[in-house]
Amino acid sequence: MKIIEKLLTVNQYSRPGRPLGAVKGIILHWVGVGGQRAMSTWNFFEFTCAKDKHYSSAQYIIDLNGDIYHAVPDNEVAYHCGSLQKDPASGRIYTDWARAKFGAYAERPDVNSPNNCTIGIELCTVDTDGNFSPETLVSATELVAKLLKDNNLTIDDIGTHHLVVGWKDCPRLWTRRPEQFDAFRQAVKKKMTA
Repeated sequence: MKIIEKLLTVNQYSRPGRPLGAVKGIILHWVGVGGQRAMSTWNFFEFTCAKDKHYSSAQYIIDLNGDIYHAVPDNEVAYHCGSLQKDPASGRIYTDWARAKFGAYAERPDVNSPNNCTIGIELCTVDTDGNFSPETLVSATELVAKLLKDNNLTIDDIGTHHLVVGWKDCPRLWTRRPEQFDAFRQAVKKKMTA
């Protein structure tokens, strides 16, 4: 696993520099543009977010070749799964899963959000269907296993952006094919016990 330290500049829109609470979950995303490389995503967080006054970031970005860019320290908040839009199933801002998992962090979105207790990982994809390269998946498996161990979590604490908000097609592949997300979680479990 190759981790490249490439921390974002502290700024209001992508790296607020606020301390993260106790980590309650690891949340996975896709970058949303097929074939986009990790540095393009990093540049979006670093430059476009501030210019457009858009809140977005993640602690990690995993490239198509498996390289992992560490963009926000693990002990700082990143903006990856907050929401003010209602989940269509529950009619509340966060899903039943998120409220059960994150408690107060998902009860009052005007005050708090799961961003304050989770680590976000953006995954680059090879196409607009959200398919991952084998290298991206291997690195994601290794990184998530390490983060779970470091934070005394289990595979039940791995989530997707969709699981948190309910309306977001993120990561697209795992939202449309949840059995593949289940397979990923089992691969992480196997890695943790190896």
